[in-house]
Amino acid sequence: LRPFATGVHTFGFEISKRTASYGLELWLSNSTSPLHTRKILTTEISNQVAPPPSSVRRRRKWRKEKEPTTPPDTPTSISSQSSSHMSNEFVTSEAIWLDAGLFYYMEFLEKAFDGSITVEVKWRLPDASNFVSISNDSFVPAVPLSDTDEFVHSPMATILQGPLPSNKLQSHWRVAFVEDAVYPAMNLDVLPPCNFTSLYAIPHVLDEYGAHNEVFISGMYPDSGSLHWSTLHDRLPQHIIKQEVVDSVVGLYKAALSSSTKYRGTVEQLHYMEQTVNKQNGSRFLVEFGVHLHGEDVTTHTSEYVYLAQGSTHLCHTINFEWKHYAYVYLVVTLKNLGLWTKHLIHNIEHNQGVTKDFSVELVIVDYESSDLNVEEELSKSSLPKWHYIRKTGPFSRAGGLQAALDYVTDPNSIVLAMDMHLAIPPGFVNYARKHVVQGKMAFAPMFFRLNKGYTEVNPQGYWEPYTFGIFGMYKSDWDTVGGYNTTHYTNEWGGEDVDVADRTLEHGYEIFRIRYPGFLHYYHSRKGLWNS
Repeated sequence: LRPFATGVHTFGFEISKRTASYGLELWLSNSTSPLHTRKILTTEISNQVAPPPSSVRRRRKWRKEKEPTTPPDTPTSISSQSSSHMSNEFVTSEAIWLDAGLFYYMEFLEKAFDGSITVEVKWRLPDASNFVSISNDSFVPAVPLSDTDEFVHSPMATILQGPLPSNKLQSHWRVAFVEDAVYPAMNLDVLPPCNFTSLYAIPHVLDEYGAHNEVFISGMYPDSGSLHWSTLHDRLPQHIIKQEVVDSVVGLYKAALSSSTKYRGTVEQLHYMEQTVNKQNGSRFLVEFGVHLHGEDVTTHTSEYVYLAQGSTHLCHTINFEWKHYAYVYLVVTLKNLGLWTKHLIHNIEHNQGVTKDFSVELVIVDYESSDLNVEEELSKSSLPKWHYIRKTGPFSRAGGLQAALDYVTDPNSIVLAMDMHLAIPPGFVNYARKHVVQGKMAFAPMFFRLNKGYTEVNPQGYWEPYTFGIFGMYKSDWDTVGGYNTTHYTNEWGGEDVDVADRTLEHGYEIFRIRYPGFLHYYHSRKGLWNS
């Protein structure tokens, strides 16, 4: 929903031609995120005891330019108070403040049985006395239609399939990673230093695409929800760290903090922990705590790698295995004639920067002469402070396009993260990548959740994709070391170039960090007209 006036808006259901029992709900978010929706309007009338609804349709609209700002003395969040009746067949919401020009995710749910019903959602604009129809240009569809892979520019155009999600399922996408995107983390330097040897290295030349058999998934704590989306045929199942291991590491860190000569304080909360295990040597952990330092009024958020050697009772800080908290990150993609998906990507990153205020990020788009959208003009109209456009000629090549983006980057100490189109990128994703790209040591290749046809992040049905390294991040110096993309072998085609990079990364002695990143989704799309064809 995109309002054209700033101020208090009121929504209403106008119900006519009713011969059915029915239930209606209107949900609205305070941003573009479906995860922040609140029920603002609801009504249900039954002529008799009704059977369960035979069908439920949910329709959604969404897009956004920047984060909403709330003027003084106005509501700070969407109200979900009870609706009141204006008349027998008109039901209204409480007053809701909306900002002109911003985008708000919206859903309308309807169930009807024993007949039919006609209903229209109306609104009363600021300083107006009457309810009016919501014009078509106030709506933008939230997701593309799976059948056409295109956005349909009309209100209530996107009808999704599948069962309705429960609040319990939706909540599993709300993970602590986003917290880190808002609160900067630091290393307190309370542990003794230690040199760290990689937990695994590949001393031999791999068979072609051997990385599939050499990369393993790390454990996490707490369960972020990625376990609840497992299937019986998971090739790389997500492991949750055993509670006794978690308690032991937290206890050792607390003891070190209480006896530190540099900082004194107490651990208030464990936000997150990861474990990468080598049975012969020990375990490396990424630990993130909320710490109250003596004499400070605010909670300090920490994030650092620590090591627990096999048989040891002391943690140490890995001085040669550290992540750089403020590393500059290039997000690079290559495309041809994916205009509406390009708009989606740009708005996704705009939204994330509005949430995190992380502007040490640059989007690089390599475009193979797209004819459906002026990509450079679209970038120039965006609110992105940093972007770069590269136009290439000739047949599309993913390897060639991504290599062109790599060649554009000159700073060896910047992270280059090769991305894909058709993604839902959570706000905390870029900073999570920073944590798992260690210069000279480790690359980052997260798994995404591949959505089935007709499903979205509100109702995720699909599977975790184990057979791709398409999302791949390293420092520019490390990209140069492994040789970047093989543009000689992988020319005018798609597929295999990502695993080839992973093979050579392992052969050069790097680790590849692999984990299921909650909320990192790949939308279903047709491959008609793409790549080889």
